[in-house]
Amino acid sequence: MKKILIIVTLSIFTVTGITSTGFARLTAFEVVQKMDAREDGDTLTTDTLMILINKNNQKRIRNIKNIRKDYGLDTKGIIFFLSPADVRNTAYMSYDWDDAAKEDDSWLYLPALQKVKRIASSDKSGSFMGSDFTYSDINGIKINDWDYTFVKENVKTDGFDTWVIQGLPKIDLKANVIKETGYLKTMMWIRKDNHMLVKGKYWVKKGRKIKYFKAGDIKKVDDIWTAHTLTMVTTVKGKVTHSSVLKFSNIQYNTAIDDATFTTRRMERGL
Repeated sequence: MKKILIIVTLSIFTVTGITSTGFARLTAFEVVQKMDAREDGDTLTTDTLMILINKNNQKRIRNIKNIRKDYGLDTKGIIFFLSPADVRNTAYMSYDWDDAAKEDDSWLYLPALQKVKRIASSDKSGSFMGSDFTYSDINGIKINDWDYTFVKENVKTDGFDTWVIQGLPKIDLKANVIKETGYLKTMMWIRKDNHMLVKGKYWVKKGRKIKYFKAGDIKKVDDIWTAHTLTMVTTVKGKVTHSSVLKFSNIQYNTAIDDATFTTRRMERGL
């Protein structure tokens, strides 16, 4: 998926860091811009294993197919649930528009109802198919809706240098941003060598929960840095209440994908 989790905005602070092109003096806004703009192919297909784990360590497993295609700066994505039986043929589709004035579009197809439902912006802070990821996490967030500042200029994370950046909704957009994302505040750990988001912390308004994100098994696929595992853990008062793991396999970039894949008719037909 091209974008996952919170992205960007601006900061009055600066920091010197090593980028792929050498030394550069960057603002927090520029760091997250680089994270958002890093190379991720024009198309992407993956097989995904979604593992849902409750507080008693009981697991539910779902098999998913992800397909994504860029249209210039816009992105279209579709997700098909393949198993188990209770979610088979469920489909989710999103259109991520680069134009900040244009609201992103997303739809959910539930085979039991045989109906495609459009997801309102007010519903995007909700759980994505029972996971700890929200619809906003999956879709990505407009980068200019947040103000970011550096928490630390350099922290070692899994052996790599990272920036630590805090995000707060912009004052004039605060109510709408919190309503759409569900988040009061965010913190991100971004690797300096490849500008990948490798850790995150998210303060949830509803229930006063705190969620923790981690990207793992990071390696190059077709010369593109790729996380093969994503984990989101939800806590309440420091105790884990639920967690979700996404494991990606059969990752393919820059293959031909028919535009007809990204239609409500295709959602109804299935993979």
